[in-house]
Formats: sequence, C-alpha cells, structure tokens
Amino acid sequence: MRATLPLGATLLAALALLTAGPAARADDVPSFKKPPDKDKEKEFVTEVGTAIVKAARSNPTKIELDAYKFKNVKKGRKDLEITVNWVGAVSKKKFVSTIVVKIDSSNDKEWEVLNVDYSDDNSVSKAKPSAAKIQELITKFNR
Repeated sequence: MRATLPLGATLLAALALLTAGPAARADDVPSFKKPPDKDKEKEFVTEVGTAIVKAARSNPTKIELDAYKFKNVKKGRKDLEITVNWVGAVSKKKFVSTIVVKIDSSNDKEWEVLNVDYSDDNSVSKAKPSAAKIQELITKFNR
C-alpha cells in the first residue's frame, strides 16, 4: 500500500511554497541602514546591483558586478555608481546596466537611499525597465 497525501494537503503544501517565495526574495535585498564594512563592500554592492537588475528586468540571468564606486557628491550625499553585466533569459544576449544609487550619508552610521537611477543597453526587449519595481526597492533598502 502506497502512502500519498490527500489532494487538499498537496494543494496546501504547494500554496505554502508559492507564498514563501516572495518573502525569501525580499530578504535578498540588502539594507543601507548600516553602511557596509570596507572588507564586505564588494559583496554588498553586488547584492544591491543584482536586486536592482532583477527588479528592472523580468528574467535576467548570469548577473555579474562589473565595476562600482562611491562618489561624494556634496556634504552628506553620496552616489553609488554601479555597472552590472547580465544575460537575457530569452534572447541569450549580454547587456550592461548602469545604476546610480543616491544616498543620504549625513549620518555615517545610518545611510538612507533617496533614489535609484537605472538604464541599460537592452534594445531587444520591447518592455522597458520597470521603474515602479525599482522605486519599490528604496523602502526595502531603507529597512
């Protein structure tokens, strides 16, 4: 005799997995509340760039940090300039994203993201980058 789950229990388990997905993904977004340590800076910026590209585009793959720098704009303000390379899941073409994260760094122990500017060289996709999803990340970055 084979033990199987009743249909209701199977559906409930599937629903639990589906609802757990977005919560797990939200945890992938790093917080700017505590500025990164110098020794973990590259890892932090990689996570930031990856989160932004995933928000901007529907299905990027092979996301890699190319370059980044923190630029002092004026007293209490920094720009985190990031260049990220990625591959489109459908087109299999390589693209480059240019990201500028505008940061209020007036409190050196607790930063705040003010805005995110995003652009990429993807002319293959008819869909534009999702500005709304990028802007939603700001609250997650500031948690």
